[in-house]
Amino acid sequence: MKQAPFEWRRGPRSNFSLGAETGVYALFLREGAVLPGVEPSTDGLIYIGLAANQNGLRGRCHFDARTRNHSPRKSLAVLLMEELSLTPVLIPKPNSSDTWGLDGPSDARLSAWMHANLELAIEVRPEPDGRETELVGRYAPPLNLTKCVQTEQHRRISQARAGVMAGLQGRRGLTASDNPGLERKRAKLASALANDTARPIRQASLSARQLVGADTDTAETIAARYGLHPKSYRQRLRDSIPWYRKPQDWTFAAGSNEWRDMIAVAEKMAHR
Repeated sequence: MKQAPFEWRRGPRSNFSLGAETGVYALFLREGAVLPGVEPSTDGLIYIGLAANQNGLRGRCHFDARTRNHSPRKSLAVLLMEELSLTPVLIPKPNSSDTWGLDGPSDARLSAWMHANLELAIEVRPEPDGRETELVGRYAPPLNLTKCVQTEQHRRISQARAGVMAGLQGRRGLTASDNPGLERKRAKLASALANDTARPIRQASLSARQLVGADTDTAETIAARYGLHPKSYRQRLRDSIPWYRKPQDWTFAAGSNEWRDMIAVAEKMAHR
């Protein structure tokens, strides 16, 4: 009989000796812990993940990883940006879309917060893909930004993440040390987008866009504005845009022909 995630073996990450076994894992807020702007699912559940590659559960539980490669860490980062004084950094990828992560000290602070405030639960399974999809769809944890119905809470986190990316891309070629005050302002805005429960989605996405500049727009901010998942939107752009060239930055002047093509794709996806 299959058990629900909150019935799995659960505890601090230090209680687990994980190997290369595959399976499904869940992250929970410890009793008394608070994640700003988030209402957890059942029993403090905030994320369900899949460990199906050769590194197994050892490589996918996020507590001591780099944020650049892990979606739940990025979501935690935007929610805790101000509280932990985290500094986001742009990670250029010459052959694919850029991403972002945290600088070394910020990654360490986020990992320490996770060890102090989260618990881990695991279910070892030889073929975990379908099980993970089933559980995410059923419980819709707030940090799962795909495979489940996206609520206002999910969309707010996606918008905050898009805001961080837009801000970093807007300063391409500069380092954080060039203007630390501006970086802190961006971090505070990302945190505000994640925590502001009253602001409508359209208004929040426009605020994120202002990080880039009044005349510029990006795929991430367009996706947030239309409630789309950024990766799915970028893939649709690659499939639909005749002028696509790899690598494509997807940053254009608002009102340009390229921008209008991108908006048309977003509108089509949003109204399907």
